[in-house]
Amino acid sequence: MPRVRPRPLRRTSLSLLSALGLLGIGCSEPDGAESPSPSDPPASLEDWKQRREQLDETVWADEKRAEEHERTLVALWDGLLAAQGQDVAETLAVLAGIEFEALRIGSPTADASLDHGIERFRFSAPMRVLTPATWRETLESLATGGLRLVQSEWHHARFRPARGGEPARSEVAVGLHLREADGDRRIVVEGPVGVEWSPTRDARGNPQPRVIDATGLRMLVREGPPGFQQILNQAWSSPRGFTRIHPVLIYDLDRDGRSELLALGAGSVLWNRGDGRFEDAPLFDHPYLLSESGAIADLDGDAHADVISTRGRGDLVIYRGDAEGRFREEPRVVPLDAPLRAPSAIALGDVDADGDLDVWLAQYKPAYLEGQMPSPYYDANDGYPSYLLLNDGDGTLRPATEAAGLAPRRFRRTYTSSLVDLDDDRDLDLLVVSDYAGVDLYRNDGRGHFSDANDALRGDRHLFGMSAAFGDFDRDGRLDFFVAGMASTTARRLEALGLRRDEQADAMRMRMAWGNRMFLASNGGFVEPAFKAQVARTGWTWGTTAFDFDNDGDRDLFAANGHRSGESTRDYCANFWTHDIYDGSSEPDPALASLFAEDSRDLAAGAMSWDGYQKNHLLMNLDGEGFANVAFLLGVADEFDSRSALSEDLDGDGRVDLVVVEDHGERGQRLHVYRNQLETDGAWVGVRLEEQGPGTSPVGASVVVRTAEQTHVGRVVTGETLMGQHSTTLHFGLGASDRIEAIEVHWVDGRSRILESPALRRYHRILAPTRP
Repeated sequence: MPRVRPRPLRRTSLSLLSALGLLGIGCSEPDGAESPSPSDPPASLEDWKQRREQLDETVWADEKRAEEHERTLVALWDGLLAAQGQDVAETLAVLAGIEFEALRIGSPTADASLDHGIERFRFSAPMRVLTPATWRETLESLATGGLRLVQSEWHHARFRPARGGEPARSEVAVGLHLREADGDRRIVVEGPVGVEWSPTRDARGNPQPRVIDATGLRMLVREGPPGFQQILNQAWSSPRGFTRIHPVLIYDLDRDGRSELLALGAGSVLWNRGDGRFEDAPLFDHPYLLSESGAIADLDGDAHADVISTRGRGDLVIYRGDAEGRFREEPRVVPLDAPLRAPSAIALGDVDADGDLDVWLAQYKPAYLEGQMPSPYYDANDGYPSYLLLNDGDGTLRPATEAAGLAPRRFRRTYTSSLVDLDDDRDLDLLVVSDYAGVDLYRNDGRGHFSDANDALRGDRHLFGMSAAFGDFDRDGRLDFFVAGMASTTARRLEALGLRRDEQADAMRMRMAWGNRMFLASNGGFVEPAFKAQVARTGWTWGTTAFDFDNDGDRDLFAANGHRSGESTRDYCANFWTHDIYDGSSEPDPALASLFAEDSRDLAAGAMSWDGYQKNHLLMNLDGEGFANVAFLLGVADEFDSRSALSEDLDGDGRVDLVVVEDHGERGQRLHVYRNQLETDGAWVGVRLEEQGPGTSPVGASVVVRTAEQTHVGRVVTGETLMGQHSTTLHFGLGASDRIEAIEVHWVDGRSRILESPALRRYHRILAPTRP
């Protein structure tokens, strides 16, 4: 398709895009139904509206019935949200107001004991049947016992309309978070709840349940203080309009062994003063409004960290750092062939083994902009261009995208990318994670030329890709990776209804809507694990980070969730999956742009949600054989709309802490820091890798920690987490190991450093080698 010289995309023009979602997630036709022909797009707004109405009456008729029944769940969820923080009587009144004839529930039976005092239960015989009266008695008894409902989720996952004398039925994915008012006990109740609907309506005109089947629920219980404590909750605002925080970079600027937090979007640095204390200061002497992409490393070989980012005007700039970790000079502009429109990710690494850091810069093109949509929605390559820029050694960057073999799919709508050695051949491969496409893997030949390696992904590479995390998740001594996406309840409901509108698009629906993907290294490629469903459905996941939060020797995962939470949980998602994803194309359409604006008016005004009020997930690794979400039990299940997520041992106590960005769209963002205070017996070790230029950068280095029990692997990577960067410090939980045989550091230039029998429970400072 022709390439035009684009104009920079300004943040102030993104209010509609923010409402509709800067990315997407997406529906089916009853036998015999006639749907309007999609061959000729409507020419006007009224024609578009008429066509959608016809589709709702034919193709999507059963889905519209499902949405009608969903109103009952929306009213319940909204009522509970309104009662949060109020007197317990308010919550009781909402729950007691559920109208039904019978509620079936089992008795909790111990199923397994997990780490940190977590007990898992399932509900089984003896079964009980509650009437509305006994339901109210049960609620009052729980309240008298001190239990309070803190958070909840109610997702309409499946629906079968009433037909042939059979009542309508639904399956609701429920999540309940309860806590003792005067104690440390926390309870998670979750699972499918079946609903048989009555033909009658409640006082508000919503469908009324007749029989509720809650026998499929599961429960996790933990007693004890939360594992994480929030120590920072900060927003920035300035006359220059720096209300956003992204990107967030973690780096030890003054080399005192404590990493700083750089909020590039706010032009600020939080100097780490130790023991959970931070000092806010301006980051640059010459600040500019920066976009949400950036990275930090020594780009010019002087041993001082430089910041590379993009300004709102659409140019790529480098701020040179000095020996004190300050950025005092005006930034230097990197020439490109066109202004950048929406830069989204910057990955650094020495791709051609010449001793300096090269740059991969990717862009994200928002859906809905000017009435266009990614096309096809499962393999879009119609966005703004990505660039490979080779470093001449002094920070001078020159374009090399086509010569490196990266041109064919450079127009992905990309959110994150990383240059990382995935095949253990000591050169940096490229992993690109894109919305409306999924994962693209490129193998480096060692000289900076890349070839398509998607055939090495023996699982499904398709998803609405957001971010990635690297770690050895199955404890076999090989590097795996996890890719965050979106798991759509609406898409699952449409699939279960058997509705169809477009054969090819519908065949990809559940592949795209499955959610997150995990790829485990296996015989020269990567496969999805048997437990893939346990890590898939965390919600609408944005940022993710892999770390061993409990030092037991396996890598856990944190997932930052939630898109746009409004006054009501009424969800825009169905509109996306039934219409938006089919109607748009890669080309602008003024009439469709008007339709998008009209259909999303309530969303833009904050009156409704799009996958709102989701909870952040902490997926605890179960010894490499699966994962369990323990976020609420350990104190990090916030339900604000999250974005970037990073992990770092900020206080140097051997327990890795969490950094999460909360997003409020045009109203700005907040930075949350959670200190890890979990008491564990596991051993640990860390390495702090630093430059001593001119020389090899720590970025791209591979680290191996060998014990008698296990081989641990790690990489220093940039660009993988959404709008953020981890530091060049790597932490390894060692579990019951009482001795380390060796720590090996392998640099990209082929050299290595080995520490024999290093001490446990400390960080070892290792300097990168100078150039030969």
